[in-house]
Amino acid sequence: MTDPDGFVPDFAGTVWIDTLRGGGPVTTEFSGPGPWSLRGAGGGPDTILRPAPPDDRNWKDPRVGWGVILPETAGLDAAALATADDAPEPIKALVADRGGKVLRYRSGVPNRRWTVRNWSRPEDLTLATSPRGMGDGELPGYLLIVGDPETIPWEVQFVLNSSRFVGRLDLPPDGLARYVEALMHCWPGSAADYRSPVLWSVDNGDGTSDITTLMRRTVAEPLRAALTADPDITEVSYLDGSTQAATGAALIGALEQRRPALILTTGHGQTEYHGDPAAFLPRLGLPIDGDGKELDISDLLHTWAPDGAIWMAQACCSAGSNGRSSYDGLFPAGDPVGVALQEVAALGSHVAPLPTALLGAAKPLRAFIGRVEPTFNWTLQFPTSRQALTADLVAALYTGLCDEAPVGLAFESFFRPIGGLLQQQLRERKAYNTGNFNVAQNWAQYYKICALDRAGLVVLGDPTVAFPAP
Repeated sequence: MTDPDGFVPDFAGTVWIDTLRGGGPVTTEFSGPGPWSLRGAGGGPDTILRPAPPDDRNWKDPRVGWGVILPETAGLDAAALATADDAPEPIKALVADRGGKVLRYRSGVPNRRWTVRNWSRPEDLTLATSPRGMGDGELPGYLLIVGDPETIPWEVQFVLNSSRFVGRLDLPPDGLARYVEALMHCWPGSAADYRSPVLWSVDNGDGTSDITTLMRRTVAEPLRAALTADPDITEVSYLDGSTQAATGAALIGALEQRRPALILTTGHGQTEYHGDPAAFLPRLGLPIDGDGKELDISDLLHTWAPDGAIWMAQACCSAGSNGRSSYDGLFPAGDPVGVALQEVAALGSHVAPLPTALLGAAKPLRAFIGRVEPTFNWTLQFPTSRQALTADLVAALYTGLCDEAPVGLAFESFFRPIGGLLQQQLRERKAYNTGNFNVAQNWAQYYKICALDRAGLVVLGDPTVAFPAP
């Protein structure tokens, strides 16, 4: 490395010093710097220059790594389970192309719930505390869960969110083939334009009883401000539900015209159904527009192709439903929120139809970021001071994604506080046990909700995908 002026000192050659030996000058031929140059001024042991830490953006570095989590197929021996040979052909090809580590989720195996099995050893690797990398005893930094959330539960992804960069693919065969083909070739010819993001934010109230206003103020508005100040952004298409009708037709029109690389939608997600839950699944989590209408997936894909865009939908169940609700028991029987949670849980564990359609489209989406279960106003805004708590989310979308970070890494800052929130819940539980009942129980509940809310944001798609440089 040169100094700022481009000069590199060259000490090789003849060296003289100002003393005499045997009546003559003392000289030597010096070949260049050695270990002495790296010792402290007072001498001491040699300084060892340790290797630079791995760059988390580089999943190809074996100190970071990439792998897949597959279901443990019954009837296969250890040798077969160590490979991806039983996976769908596109996943088998992707693992071979990337040299990924194959891991298995062992459903129904006692005491293995929070581990995955590496059958090539064999060894069980803990989800939360395994060292990162591709070596023996290590869990890759980037993990792609392949399977539906009934087979490999959402909870596996929730736990991994706080320690790994994780995504999920649950697509029908044709859609999976199209997505993996685009992934392996980095979305060739993508027309998605970084310079023209689209933000669509429904606002149904004054912020006192409808969460859409709060989501617009704390998520969409800060992101719009950050993007507008970016000199690389030509124009932010902001469909502001507080000043205009944020309709499905307006969103589709903006997507068709702008071909954005980044899309944010905020509003309610569809969870209300009557009758057969299975018949409702094609509508699960669909964004509801300012006129109370669901976004029509057929209309959306009729004139617009996702083509390498990344879409975040801040809406209840936008990513899917969980048959094992994290909030079961939070609200009393008959409570309106409790009833809504129970109705969603009755649907079972599924990926929502919108990300399924977008990720499996003819020109697929790169990634979809959405929610399993609802978001509460408490998690968007601190109850006592009204401080917005969404800076990490906005940073993930702008500072992360728009700086070309892989989508899994971009959301690391959003997931990082989960451990601290659970520590605060533990502190309040201890306070409760010492007699501080009402205050401690309220705050223990609050911190637990906040931790679960963050863990319940999920990436659908491969976690290594990133925007190309603008």
